[in-house]
Amino acid sequence: MEFVQSSLEWAGMALQAVVVLFLFLGPFRKYLLLLTYCLVQLAAAVVEFLLSHEGGREAGRMSPLFIKVYWTDEIVIDFLLFLLVIVLTYRAWEGKPQRAAIRKVLAAVVVIALIAPFVVFYSRPLFKTSWFNGTSQLLNFGAAIMNLALWTAMLSNRRRDAQLLTVSAGLGVLVTGAALGYGLRQFTMRGGNPRDLANLFKSATYVTSMLIWCWAFRPAARKKSTPSAAVTTSVPS
Repeated sequence: MEFVQSSLEWAGMALQAVVVLFLFLGPFRKYLLLLTYCLVQLAAAVVEFLLSHEGGREAGRMSPLFIKVYWTDEIVIDFLLFLLVIVLTYRAWEGKPQRAAIRKVLAAVVVIALIAPFVVFYSRPLFKTSWFNGTSQLLNFGAAIMNLALWTAMLSNRRRDAQLLTVSAGLGVLVTGAALGYGLRQFTMRGGNPRDLANLFKSATYVTSMLIWCWAFRPAARKKSTPSAAVTTSVPS
């Protein structure tokens, strides 16, 4: 089980590196926030790998420093994914008269996402494992819901961006898999088969999403994609 888990993690990182390469060779300005997410994820994976092997794998993973770094990375990465869905949704409304109103709604959603963990999980010890786990699940679940809004906006647009649709599909698999994975982990005990299966499910959806993004940004797809405005890291205000 551990071998399969490690294999999926390494496969996911390798595919994510390919996504970064494809983005640098193509539309990295158009998907700047997605590129940022991939780079942060890869950097976090390297740091976590080094920390987890200090004094042995099991001892490293149980160290206070590793746990703190791991959950800090998870929250930052999850928020980047949530923000990515917001930015892509705003872009999907380009050219529509409702865009100004949508911008205000999306800005409000971002503010709610920042405040919600402190309100929803107020009874949990702040910045402890249970709080981090719930916050990650909340951000990913929120991103999955917002991804449905993104699909609604794209499907209602006559000028559909095939590449953006594919990117959104991969994003949906990624955040939905993470939300379900964190949810399953809350009902399982560390070291048991159910917990291992929950982690495998999360890793499998991660690999699947990277495969979809590799397909979306493959060199052949660049010739078919339609030009559109660049996606920046700015949040609608």
